[in-house]
Formats: sequence, C-alpha cells, structure tokens
Amino acid sequence: MKTGKVYLVGAGPGDAGLITVKGRQCLENADVVLYDRLVNPLLLEVANDTAEFIYGGKLPDRHHLRQESIQQLLIDKANEGLQVVRLKGGDPGMFGRVGEEAEALVQAGITYEMVPGITAGMAAPLYAGVPVTHRDFSGSFAAVTGHTKAENGQPALDWKALAQGIDTIAFYMGVKNLQTIAENLTQNGKSPRTPVITVEWGTTGRQRTVEGTLSTIKEKADEANVKNPALTLVGGVSSLHQNLDWFEKKPLFGRYVWVVKTSNAAGSIAKELRENGAEVLEAPTFSYDKTTASLPDDIHQFSRLYFTSDESIPHFFEMLKHKKLDIRQLPIDICGKTKRAVDKLADYGIVAEKPNFENIHQRDNCLYIGSDESLAEMTESTCLMTHTVTRLSKTRKTLNRLIQDELINTVVLPSSKAVHTVIEELDNAGISAVEWLNNKSIVCYGPHTRKAATAEGLTVESTLSIPDNKELIHRLLEL
Repeated sequence: MKTGKVYLVGAGPGDAGLITVKGRQCLENADVVLYDRLVNPLLLEVANDTAEFIYGGKLPDRHHLRQESIQQLLIDKANEGLQVVRLKGGDPGMFGRVGEEAEALVQAGITYEMVPGITAGMAAPLYAGVPVTHRDFSGSFAAVTGHTKAENGQPALDWKALAQGIDTIAFYMGVKNLQTIAENLTQNGKSPRTPVITVEWGTTGRQRTVEGTLSTIKEKADEANVKNPALTLVGGVSSLHQNLDWFEKKPLFGRYVWVVKTSNAAGSIAKELRENGAEVLEAPTFSYDKTTASLPDDIHQFSRLYFTSDESIPHFFEMLKHKKLDIRQLPIDICGKTKRAVDKLADYGIVAEKPNFENIHQRDNCLYIGSDESLAEMTESTCLMTHTVTRLSKTRKTLNRLIQDELINTVVLPSSKAVHTVIEELDNAGISAVEWLNNKSIVCYGPHTRKAATAEGLTVESTLSIPDNKELIHRLLEL
C-alpha cells in the first residue's frame, strides 16, 4: 500500500485566484480534501473529481468538526495511503492551528508538508486599497488575534507595546471585541483619532469596508452590522482607503454569477466577468471519454455528415487519421447542429452550414456524429458515437456549497438547453428550481432561450439582443 501524506495548505483569504501555485498543485493531486468555512468553494473545482471532500467548517459559536476530530481524520486518511489536503483559509500558520495539527501528525508518524498561503491581514486591507506599510505612515506591522480562548473571549496582549511600538496593527476576527481593542490602545498611548478600517469578507464579492477612528469604529461597525470574518486594521495607513479603494469599485463587484454550461467548450465569458469584478461559477462541468467506435468503411456512401456535438469533431478527425482515410473521401455535404459545431469544422478547413434540424432528420442516408447525449434521440438513424459525456460530481458539490452559503445572485442561461440543465442541477440538489430562481437575476442569450425559460415558469430579467460577451456585461451593469 502506498504511503499517505498530509499537506497543510493555505487557501488564501477568499479570492479563489489568490491560492499559491504549490497549493493548487496539492489540490490537483489530492485524494481527500478537508476544508474550512472560509475557503472559497470554487477552489474545490481544482481538485480531481474522484477526491473525497469533507467540510470541517467552523462558525464563531459552533463547530461542524471539533479540532480533535479533524486531526484524527487527517491521521486516519493518511494511514489509508491517501494524499490528504487540509485546506485552510488564509495562511495556515496565521491563527490556523497548523502547529496543533502538525504535532498530532508527528505523534502518529505521518509525513506532512506545510504550504503557506496569503494571509488576510495583508490581503484584505490591500483589497480595500490599504498597504500595511507605507513610507509616510508605517514602518512596522503586527498581526494580532482579536479573540482568545479566555472565558470572556478578550485578547490578553501587551497593549502598551502595541500602542507605542507598532505603526500598523491587524486584528483578526475581533468584531465582538472592538470596544475593548479601542479602549486598550487609547489607554496605552494611541490617539483616539487614529484611523481604523474594518474589512468584512475581504477579497470576496461580499467585501465591505467600514472606516472610522479608534473612538468611532465600534459605533460605525455596529451601525453597518459587521460580522466575522472581519479584519480590523489600526494605523495611519488606514486613511489611504478613501483615495486608493479599488476592488469595491469594480463594475460587477457583488455579482456572484452562475453561468449554466451545457458543454466544456472554451469561452471567455467567465474570464471577462471576473475581470469586471464578478465571482463566477461555470457549472456543470463534464468529462469526455472516447468510445472504441471506428469510422464505417463505407463512409463515402453517405450523402451527408451531420455533427450533433462540437466536441465530437476532433475525435472524428482523429479516427480519420487512424484509419488513413483521405478527407476527399468524405461526403461533400457536411453540416453542424450548433454554431459551435460549424465554427469547429471551420478550424479543419470545412465551410459548413447549420440547417434546420427537422429538415435534416427527414433525410435518408445521413450519418449522425456525436456523443451519447447528443445522439440520444437518433434511435432510428445511422450514428457514430465518438465519446460519452459525464457530469462531474465535484462541480455539483461546489454548487451545493454555494447554494447553502446563499452566494449566487445571478444566473446566465446561454441556450435553451441550459434552461433544462439548470432545472436538472437544482433538482439533483433537492431544490425547487422555480422557487430558488425566483429572487435571482436571470439573463438569457436570445429570445429562444427566454421562451424556454418562461415556459418552465422562470422570470427572466434580461434578454440579450446579441449573444455577445460585451452585451452580457452591459446588461449586468444595468440590473
């Protein structure tokens, strides 16, 4: 049996793009992923679909898995010969209990590695436009816990050293103790007028930044109903937020978009949405497995080739090459069911059309080429199945996590097929599609998609006149 190993990995502060390259590699190779509440669920997409996901999320007042149980799980899974990733928000060494977990692994004789992550104390302020050091304001920085295991939960610190010796202080998870923090700092030498910012859910689409001073931050945070996770930064650099704030000014900041996919076809929708400040889930995702089918010997006898799936086209030409058939032996009449299929054929030098499917279906002597899914209705036709399609379970787990956390507020339906897909995915999660989508902004690509959505009882907020990414962003800005 292979030897198991545990990787104690920092996931970064919230933005899924802030995980390190090494952390991402660990996820890709993991057999088991044990992750916390502060880990962006989109990072689960990085792991292999066969990986086991265990939610060990913790809330301030209750625990899904106690620390002792987490440590025992790491040991048990490693003893099974598995590669285990303990995925922790921020940096595992910054108030992440990585020392306790490493000690337990040492005692159990388990091999492990610690993989650093970007800590919230630096990242959350920076996403609020505030560097923790600055030549005009700060030459020193301290990261401090805002709560402890003490009965009253208040931190027991050397307040005088902090107040008089440190320019910039980051308090982690100190919302409940803001008054205590402010009082102790002012009583030990900090000016009550010292600028302060509290950043809630830093680096994510839920980020909120509250400005104040040591004398006002408690009142202002209460007025804004700030909750943990939150990072409070004390020091002159905090005054830079007003001029340098950038993240919350992005055009689509606060939009959490589910782009409903019907294939893994490459596209730039998600990329452009993210560049404009949105958080994006593309789901479901699929795996494609080639079949053992081969080209029929009499392919030249068919009057037409009809590609029902764009993914089947590369497989088809691979078959052609394997069989050493000249492309000139193919029928002259070649077409695609979708625009993507037509565009893909153009990559192979074939100018194809996208004729009406019903007209094609009535014609004899046509070879239909596609996946098991796209050929499902062709029971009485001659078909060539190039590959099978399977929806990946990890994406469904990601979607379920996002639904439970109530993050998604916008749903994009690029095709009428996507309407049926979104209903199927929500049904799989045990959720009424009409009820769940009722308070979401639904955007459809074109009138046919809108018609399919309304037929299912969905309320469409916007329909693109042009199925174009720029048009999508323009419409989302109007919502």
